[in-house]
Amino acid sequence: MLLANVAVAPAARGTGMGRSLLEYAERAASAAGYGVLRLYTHETMTENIALYSRIGYTETHRAEENGLKRVFMVKHLT
Repeated sequence: MLLANVAVAPAARGTGMGRSLLEYAERAASAAGYGVLRLYTHETMTENIALYSRIGYTETHRAEENGLKRVFMVKHLT
């Protein structure tokens, strides 16, 4: 399953809301029978990349698409 977008209001930053949204997406993907959850972000979003890495996502590759330098990541669900 591809996670297309996760957004948290600036006022909620640092509250764990983003992590909760990611955990929800992982549960939903698993319940739907998916074995992996994929996402991508811009390479300048280093805080997001660090969070994704801390919670089990691994970088698969980087690519430039339509002028956007993206980092692609995946998490295997159990």
